[in-house]
Amino acid sequence: MSPTVIVKIPKYNIPVKHVEPVFIDIDKMLPHEEIVTKRLEDLKKMILDLNAVDMPLIVAPIPGTNKYLIVDGHHRWAALKELGARKAPAIVIDYFDPSVKLYTWYPAFSGELNVFLDELMKNGVKYRECRINDKTLDEEELGKYAFIIVGRNGVCIAIEGGIEEQKKVSAILDKLNVNGKIKLAYYGVKEDAFKDMDKGEITYVLLRKIPTKEEVMKIVKEGKVFSPKTTRHVLPYIPAKTYTPLEKCY
Repeated sequence: MSPTVIVKIPKYNIPVKHVEPVFIDIDKMLPHEEIVTKRLEDLKKMILDLNAVDMPLIVAPIPGTNKYLIVDGHHRWAALKELGARKAPAIVIDYFDPSVKLYTWYPAFSGELNVFLDELMKNGVKYRECRINDKTLDEEELGKYAFIIVGRNGVCIAIEGGIEEQKKVSAILDKLNVNGKIKLAYYGVKEDAFKDMDKGEITYVLLRKIPTKEEVMKIVKEGKVFSPKTTRHVLPYIPAKTYTPLEKCY
């Protein structure tokens, strides 16, 4: 059994809403994040067991194209694609509607920092020590690095680079977690991570700039993807489960 990854989701008072999904060609949907193999296999099994897709995907038109950005549902999309489906049930939204919020996830872990830093070196990811101050937590300052690692007692490590380095860091964290060398968590709000760090529940938090909607669209149009759990979208409602029969996707 794979080690658990703890995900700390912020609490929101968001209503559940039933929206009848439409069917969109799978080949017209474009991902903006990498697929996690274990999650993909779990979704394929669940879809086959249910003989249905429990939740519709959330997609948005990509300006200037006939394609759709996958806002939520990357692994359902990838699972259906591998199962040979031609269409996927989806809810189409206006991505640039102000009520659609975009945040990020902050990786965090318990374990030895040097173990993590050694893996960065092995993978050619450059880093340096930094100082924690108000600017360190500023989005503009965070945008200069792939991540800034913050720990107790003033620990601050700046990881140089951008999206490609974030992918390497994500893969390293996953590998160390699978090997039992760290305990990995993801936080939807960095303040929650800081509280848990003060309580000793985690040792280090990796901070990064929240991508903009324009940056997400640009990446997709270029045929690129972010690392897993880079974006965290919050809609004005939570789509209700619709359990679309799998046969309708062929």
